[in-house]
This record gives sequence, C-alpha cells and structure tokens, in this order.
Amino acid sequence: MLGVTDLPTYLVGLVLIVLLPGPNSLYVLSVAARRGIRAGYTAAAGVWCGDTVLMVLSAAGVASLLQANELLFGIVKYAGAGYLTWLAIAMLRTARSLWRSRHEGEGTVASGEASGAPARRRTDPPPRPPRWSGRTAGPW
Repeated sequence: MLGVTDLPTYLVGLVLIVLLPGPNSLYVLSVAARRGIRAGYTAAAGVWCGDTVLMVLSAAGVASLLQANELLFGIVKYAGAGYLTWLAIAMLRTARSLWRSRHEGEGTVASGEASGAPARRRTDPPPRPPRWSGRTAGPW
C-alpha cells in the first residue's frame, strides 16, 4: 500500500514538524533582517511552497515509488547531484568575483584622496579614535 495509512496522525506530525524552528525559520529571519519585511514575506511564501510540495509528495507515496523503481531513483539522485554541483560552481564564481573586486584598488584608499589628506595604504594601521580626557562629565 502506498501513501499515508493514518491521515490524522500524519497531519498532526506534519504541523508539529513545520512549526518547529529550523533552517527554514533561520532563512526567513536572515532574509527579513537583510532585505526588509517584504522580502521576508516572500521568503516565507517560498518556504511554504516548498514544504507544500514535499508534503504532497510524501502523502502520495512517492518515496515508495522511488524505492520500487531503481531507474527513477537514479534519475532523481543524479539530477539532485547536478543541481548541487551547479549551486557550488555559482557560489565559487560569485566569491571569486567579490574577491577580485575587493582587491582591485589594493594600493590606496579612495577616501583620503578626495579630502586632500594623504592617502592611507591598506597595510597602514587604521587611525585611532580620539581619547577621552578625565575632564568631560559623562551621564553617570
């Protein structure tokens, strides 16, 4: 028999698993923190769509189908490996271009040139903040 044998138990377990915080929650929180609430809602909708697809496939018994059909399992397995490889190559290319763009102006920092101050080399230590004297009264 394929699929779910006890639907109410499956639905209770499904709700509990979806509501538990995990990687999906961290993803939505990080997107919302970096790009705003609208992007956070978009990320939550994407997570919801992905979870819905997984729940429907699970309820339909696709895991049993993949276990029974070795060719179909091989296709899904190699398609997943190809997708992960494509993601890894894209991440490496992005990291390489970011590294190159950061190291283009290796010699000087442009902020000193615009103000007329001598340019500071990247190897020089950063300027120190001003020291507070004991004469200033703080809020305490």
